[in-house]
Amino acid sequence: MPTPLRCPVCRQPLLRRDHGAACANRHSFDRARQGYLNLLPSHKKRSASPGDSIEMVQARTRFLDTDLYNAPATALIEAIHASVSDKNQPVIVDAGCGEGYYTTRIADALPKASVTGFDISKPAVVQCCRRKTDNADLQWLVASVADIPLPDDSTDVLVSVFSRIDWNEFARLLKPGGQVMVLGPGPDHLLELRQTIYEDVRSYPEDKLLETLPDGFELTSKTTVTDTLNVPDCQTIMDLLAMTPHFWHIKPAQRDKLEALQQLHCRLDMRLYVITYQPAASR
Repeated sequence: MPTPLRCPVCRQPLLRRDHGAACANRHSFDRARQGYLNLLPSHKKRSASPGDSIEMVQARTRFLDTDLYNAPATALIEAIHASVSDKNQPVIVDAGCGEGYYTTRIADALPKASVTGFDISKPAVVQCCRRKTDNADLQWLVASVADIPLPDDSTDVLVSVFSRIDWNEFARLLKPGGQVMVLGPGPDHLLELRQTIYEDVRSYPEDKLLETLPDGFELTSKTTVTDTLNVPDCQTIMDLLAMTPHFWHIKPAQRDKLEALQQLHCRLDMRLYVITYQPAASR
């Protein structure tokens, strides 16, 4: 069955109803017609429409549906398989799931797992609900990584793909021995794309994530994931740009250079970090 939920208002257990969920304190949340629950109260939003816009979600969906990012998705699934191989119904949470490409791949690869994907962007979660899966225990939520509406000590694996990490919340959710799996950029990630845009291209700092690991979290493994992306047309190149921070900083002349390209051979260079959580009391 789907992972139990926690009320984002009073933090009591949420009980599922026919058309949504409610807690003992009568805080209720209707299920949207697309199938998700919005568990991000308005007073906890920093803006009216936080997260990715509809246009950015559409760009991400088009790009990821080409399966040009199959290599990192496959590496992530293999790592999760290894982590939960001894569990009958593992609980997996994709924190900041975007439009659901990785989440759905995980749910399909682990049909006995209870999988939750959540994102702060409502348009992204609406797109998640359009993805097809045979995993009946996959649930979608609008929620913030700073206040995840799931119970304490409930999760076996937390996934973070180019997304924000809140170590306090991750520690609260994870069972002792649970793992965080983080996909992030390697030094040469999308190098050719960046060389097309900028005159001065610097390598991404590697292992910066490890400098911020709090007590209780320890690196278990680090895997380099590489591939060559043959981006076939201008639309897909611009969709790739929309998935990066460069989308926000690019100047009109730089955009023109990209839009003039009909194809792009580009490096994929990512790091998959597997980080194990062991609270002090259980060591």
